[in-house]
Amino acid sequence: MKGKWLKKENMVVFALIGILLLVIAIPIDSKSGKEKMDSNKEKEGYEDTQASYSDMLQADKEMEYCLMLEERIERFLSSMEGVGEVQAMVTVTSSKELVVEKDEPITRNTVTETDANGGSRSTNESSYDYETIYETDADGNVIPYVIKKIEPEIQGITVVAKGGGNAMVQKNISDVLVALFHLEAHKIKVVKMK
Repeated sequence: MKGKWLKKENMVVFALIGILLLVIAIPIDSKSGKEKMDSNKEKEGYEDTQASYSDMLQADKEMEYCLMLEERIERFLSSMEGVGEVQAMVTVTSSKELVVEKDEPITRNTVTETDANGGSRSTNESSYDYETIYETDADGNVIPYVIKKIEPEIQGITVVAKGGGNAMVQKNISDVLVALFHLEAHKIKVVKMK
């Protein structure tokens, strides 16, 4: 009987130890549930604010680029015969892109194996490791080395001109914009100014 009692007692002790280990293993955060939710909301709000601020800066840069193009188009087209006063609107599909220099070391390894029957097999292995190249600017900041700046892609151009009612003027304006911006003709619209 004592042997059975010890077995049951041991089982109860093992069960209690198991429950105790489970309780210990559950992570306990010093913050209450409400505090954690508030902290997460603050963190998400901060990230959202950062993202929206970044988006606003990007939108401002795109708007600045469009305004610069519009001004140049207006000055150029108004100097053409028959065009007269001009207003232009440019839309873009993407933002400016910076292409950074990458160091691309290549490691090549060739292994030739010969089996007992005289057959051989060659295995070629290549591995590429890309690392961004950095430079130090005038202020001492370490920044990626930019090799190319790709301006935003122009989606379309609309021109409102005093002489826009004349078919020949419309064609001339469209031809000039096609040549300058390598756009398809259907992405350019010329209309008469009221």
